[in-house]
Amino acid sequence: MKNILKIGCVILALVYVGSVQAHQTPMQKLLKPVIEHQCALELKDSNLWKVSTYLMTDSNKLQFQNEVCRCVGENALNDVPATELAHAAVSTDAKNQLIHKAILNTVKGCVVQLKR
Repeated sequence: MKNILKIGCVILALVYVGSVQAHQTPMQKLLKPVIEHQCALELKDSNLWKVSTYLMTDSNKLQFQNEVCRCVGENALNDVPATELAHAAVSTDAKNQLIHKAILNTVKGCVVQLKR
């Protein structure tokens, strides 16, 4: 039964995940809250984030963090191939690696975009 469920997840991921689209695929929607949460955790642990937001009030830091992580959640998986998303659907390790890589590749662009 587990194998059938895994195969079904892979098929769904491959069917719904294609080229970059203006709207999010079901897999992206599923992973978006996880990415946003992980983004917030990684930002809080980042020395660069701590230094760059040092003079901000706590409420401004939180607001900026939420904006950055929302941007990351919306854009992090845009350039991820369908095969990686399909693999992440069935493997926790692959999902964690994909999320970490997607956050690292997207956070800088989101910070720059939001600071304009």
